[in-house]
This record gives sequence, C-alpha cells and structure tokens, in this order.
Amino acid sequence: MVNVRIRGIYSTALTSLLLRNDFKVVQPSATIGERFNLPEEEEKCLLPDLDIYDRLDRQGVNAVGDEDSVKAFAELLKSTLDDAVFRRWYPLYSESNVPDSQTYLGTVVQETFMEKGSVSLGGKTHLNIEFPGSSKRTLDGFRALVTPTLDNHHYYKACIGRISSLLEMAEKMLEKDCPRLEVETLLRESVERELPHEGSRISMEHVKISGKVFHLGPAEIVEFDERNGRVRLSRTFTKTGVYDALRIRKNPGDYAVTEMMLGEWSFKTRYFSRDGRYKGTYVNINTPTEIYPGKIRYVDLEVDVCLWPDGKILKVDQEKLEERVVHGYISGKLAQIVGEKMEKILSSLNPDVERHDL
Repeated sequence: MVNVRIRGIYSTALTSLLLRNDFKVVQPSATIGERFNLPEEEEKCLLPDLDIYDRLDRQGVNAVGDEDSVKAFAELLKSTLDDAVFRRWYPLYSESNVPDSQTYLGTVVQETFMEKGSVSLGGKTHLNIEFPGSSKRTLDGFRALVTPTLDNHHYYKACIGRISSLLEMAEKMLEKDCPRLEVETLLRESVERELPHEGSRISMEHVKISGKVFHLGPAEIVEFDERNGRVRLSRTFTKTGVYDALRIRKNPGDYAVTEMMLGEWSFKTRYFSRDGRYKGTYVNINTPTEIYPGKIRYVDLEVDVCLWPDGKILKVDQEKLEERVVHGYISGKLAQIVGEKMEKILSSLNPDVERHDL
C-alpha cells in the first residue's frame, strides 16, 4: 500500500480516487481529514511514500516519491483520466521535505516517463502531470462523491483570481442548501463577465505533449456564443513563412479564420490570402479546449488533418502520437480517442464549404 500526502485544489478529488484504489492518505489537511473521516492520530504520524501537490499554473499536479509509488499513481490516472499527460522533470533545487504546495519554480528538463531512473534526485522520482479539460471534469465527479461540487469546479479553480473566488462563494451557497440551478446560473453569469467576449484580443496557448508552450496570436474574437461555447477567431499575419503541415507559403496580409467549440477535441483553421483566396484548412486535434481570461488553452495531440484547395485531404503526424504512447506521456486510450475523432473529421470535411470565408 502506498502512503500519499496530498495538497492543493485537486486534493479532495484525488483523495476520493486514491482511497477507492488501495492507497493510504497520510498527514491529511484538516478539511480532508474531516471530509473523509480519516483516523486523525494514525495518519498524522505516518510518512508519505508519495507527495502530490499543485503545479504553479494549477493545470495539474506534481508527484514526488519513490519510483514504484509514482508509477502506481500514474498508472491509476492513465486508467481513469482520458487526456492526462505525464512528464518527468528536474526541480530547480533539491528539498528535504515537500511542503504543502508551490515548492518548485518550474521545469528545467523533461524526459520520457518510461526512462527509469532518468530523473531521480535524492532517491526520488519527479512527475509533472497535466489535467486538461476532460480530466478536470472526471475529477469533478470524484469530488462530488464527497462534498457539494458545481460543474466545472476544477476548471474554475484553475482560472485562479476572481473566478476561483466566485466558485468558492457559490459552493458555500450550495452547502447552505440554496437551489442548485439558481447557484449555477448566478455563477455562470458572473464568470462570463470575467472571460473574453466578442471584440477581445486573446492568445491561443498551444501546449505540446512534451510540455513546450507556443502562444498563437494575438487573435480577435469575432463571434462568441457563450451559451453554446461556439467561438470564431481571426488572425492577420504580418510576416512571411510557411503554414507548417500544409507546406503552403504564408505572406503578409494573409489571414486565418479559426472556428471551435469549447470543450471539443479539435478545432478548424482556414487560411486565406489578403484578397480572400483560399489557401487550405488545418484541423488541429487536441484535448478539449478551455477559455481563460486572456487566452484559449489546450494540449496539442500531434495528429492533424489538412485539406488543400485542390480537394486533397491527409492526416498528418500520426506516428508522433504513437511515439508518445510508447514513451509513456499519454495512455493508449487517449490515442484511441484521437483516432476516432480523426476519422469523423476526415469524413466530414467538404472542400466546397471550406473555401468560403463565411
């Protein structure tokens, strides 16, 4: 049995999951001890084999412990969370004890999860785990088994700042037996005022499975249907280059029209010349898209679908995704989901529709 100490915004959900799978939670916070009725004296005296605490950006957790304990935790998450991403890493400095949270300042080196012993410091293995949109929703469900939890709890928490505070107030209302529908409506309306809107200029935070982050933009939101999560973005390019997968030249004045549904596993970008000539379509396969103050965020899943003006359609870089599975970054289940999404996209793309800037 693995002894685990957990801190941070995912602590209730992860405790709920781990206790159902023969892990032992030790040194719990006062809130966790009360929620799970953990024997106070025994758990406080036991030392952890594994420490779990928030990443600085709250988009997941860090797990630090012996190799077997970290691996057992990762394998449980892979079997439970559809889109979690796993990266080994070096902390910036060593530590004698892992405090409640916010210990490490960032990632210096990331290596494959399966490379045993490659990232060990002081006999400990360090794992950086990302919880994209689908994982957050699954963890919402585990939290809801224990305490009143509103939909999108962990997403709101990851927003930090005012949105996180609004969630806390809303869930206190829920604990006081306020009607759930009224609380949800009030929270949603309050959060919408904090998020980007039509006319806003935002960044697209394009996170690679390896952990590298690219900021695509700035983009202008030209349409945003908040109720249905439909977003339409426009970007204009000022420099020459090449549209990567399409292998088509990019010229100053070209523009891109991106259409997405928040929470979906892909989005589509169509490219046009300055005079409106269609250059091609690029469909990005990714973890469910999330919108935050100032940005849209997702993890890119390597595989893409491209359509050219002559009607040719190809899927691109599928072998990269398979390599990520082999190296332990993602689960085989996630690769299967990507394959299913890609086949639907291939069958739905219509060259005659794509060439028009609606």
